Amino acid sequence: MTAAVHRARRLTMWSLAFTLVLAWFGALAGVIVHISEGRADPVRFAVAGVALVVFNWYGWRFIRAVSVGWPHEARESRRYSLYSGIAVLVILLVRDADPSGFGMIAIAWVSVVTVRAGRLATVLLAAGTAVTCVLLLWLNPGVQDFPIGAAALVYGIMCLTVPYANKLWIWILDLGEQAHASKDAEARLAVTEERLRFARDLHDLVGHSLSVIAVKSELAGKLTTIDAARAAQEMAVVRGLAQDSLRQIREAVRGYRVLDLASELDSVRAILEADGVRCEIDLPPGAVDPETAAPFAWVVRESATNILRHSSATWCRVSLRAADGSAVLEVVNDGAATGSDPAGTGLAGLGERLAAIGGSLTAQPTGDGRFLVRATAPTGVAA
Repeated sequence: MTAAVHRARRLTMWSLAFTLVLAWFGALAGVIVHISEGRADPVRFAVAGVALVVFNWYGWRFIRAVSVGWPHEARESRRYSLYSGIAVLVILLVRDADPSGFGMIAIAWVSVVTVRAGRLATVLLAAGTAVTCVLLLWLNPGVQDFPIGAAALVYGIMCLTVPYANKLWIWILDLGEQAHASKDAEARLAVTEERLRFARDLHDLVGHSLSVIAVKSELAGKLTTIDAARAAQEMAVVRGLAQDSLRQIREAVRGYRVLDLASELDSVRAILEADGVRCEIDLPPGAVDPETAAPFAWVVRESATNILRHSSATWCRVSLRAADGSAVLEVVNDGAATGSDPAGTGLAGLGERLAAIGGSLTAQPTGDGRFLVRATAPTGVAA
């Protein structure tokens, strides 16, 4: 799970948690009314207080399950909704179901437990909650003797509308996760298409040559006992074809491995910002020559990959400068990984490549929560 998805789930969780505040407002209003009317029964208040704590505890766990832990905690969420519902029923039984007081706890409960329920289940739960509250109010009238007709209207409207306000948060979260998954699938598809393209190019380059080499080799083998001179000529042709094929393969691989630094920076910026990481690029024109820029492009790509996989960064800065005949590339972010080697084997391999051309690469936390990748290379070297 990337940092952007994690933040979206946390935001959804806290937004849904505000619904629990509705329950506390209702409980507070009910307590004030009961005390003012002289119905402050200590035992009933104690039971209702314990039930309210249970409701909030399991309500919070339900909210966390359906936002941060979904779908892995789907089974637990049903259990949490049941326990919190029992707590609500206890509160309404020991006090009353006045919709302007303790009845608001029931409205808060149904608006939370239906966030991932289907359309039919949502309507049934909302209607069942409204009917139950009206029946309990009729059997146990509140202090203010709330009219049954008005209570039925209030419960019907609230129970059938408030749940959809919370459903909106889940809908937005699911859309965001689907969009993020689509970007991942698109990236994997692009990699697969590039591999297929390279395979086709390689086949087109050397397929014919290898077929001719096979035929010529077979002919030369047959001519060794008949015409040795002609067999030698055929083998010379085979050698020439093999050398030409090797040259073509090397040119294809070299072209495949060369990256353009400016294009790579644009791609990295788009990918990081799509993941919620603010990206700053400082690339002065003409800072490095194309030969030096190629290995730096690989460093930028690998650094961005590590930021997405191993950090919780919110911003990243890529800068390039010239110093004492060398080019210095720095990639810094604020989400330094802990507990493992954040550099990974990819940067280690790039460090070896840079060392081979007289450069260097370091990748380590700075001690203030940031992670810095610094690559240096002499200008004018071949990648």
